[in-house]
Amino acid sequence: MARHDTTKLLTGLGLAAGLGWAGMARACDGAGVIVRIDGQPQDVLITRTQAGAPTVVSRPRVLEVVCQNDVIKAVGATSIVLSIDGAGTVKVDHNLVYRVPARSGAPSVVGNAYRSIDEQVMPDMKRMPWNVRLKGAGDDFGFALPSLEAGGQEVREGTRTLLVRLVGGTAPYKVEIHNAQGHVVASKTSDGHEVELANVPLAAGAYTVTASDSSPRSLDATITAVDATPPAEAEFAGLTDPEIRTAAAASELARTAPGAWSFEAEQELAAAPANGLDRDKVYELIESYSAE
Repeated sequence: MARHDTTKLLTGLGLAAGLGWAGMARACDGAGVIVRIDGQPQDVLITRTQAGAPTVVSRPRVLEVVCQNDVIKAVGATSIVLSIDGAGTVKVDHNLVYRVPARSGAPSVVGNAYRSIDEQVMPDMKRMPWNVRLKGAGDDFGFALPSLEAGGQEVREGTRTLLVRLVGGTAPYKVEIHNAQGHVVASKTSDGHEVELANVPLAAGAYTVTASDSSPRSLDATITAVDATPPAEAEFAGLTDPEIRTAAAASELARTAPGAWSFEAEQELAAAPANGLDRDKVYELIESYSAE
């Protein structure tokens, strides 16, 4: 996927959500984010009042920031799940018209974190096609994270659960992890493209990830376990929802260091508590950085 440069749209109070893609004016202080869309994104209607005039958020996506006083509704069978600061998780379907609660007082740390998502995550979510890589049987078999085969990916050492995402091929799939001496330290067979290997002992050093399908086709990737902590975006620490916080931080980590930390970014997201986020869209964003 070709990388499009994204323009950071700064204003006196924050960053625009969607300006370059929908012709909208600046978004207000973030009050929450979209965590899931069940159905058609075009059937999610978000109306925002700016400069005294109503505007419409065009084709919202997972991790899209919603603003104070946005009016949100869904059409037909489509529903949307929001994570709202101070209100928790809110589901909006055709039975509910929801107005995002207004903030009181100065912008909070969480509000600043939402604006960071606007700047650092949403521009690239907007440029993504809906289906980044096909996962149907018979497609070209490979790692969903393109840079895995190129080498250079690092993960934190320790006993960890590792998620290896695959595309194409024919089930069942098998993933093995070998240490530098060639010994198998983990192995898992799965009928799905997401293969999760539990309790993998990763001492510092090099490892080989071998994936195969039933064709049989096989591919290898080298990763390195390191005694290091990947860089983190401090502003995201203010997000109250741990899944949203991790998704935003993982996306930013993969954006800034795709050749080294994209695989680790996916591991961080996989380990986060599940709270309704459409994780496939975030994984696809992380993988799109790796492909550029």
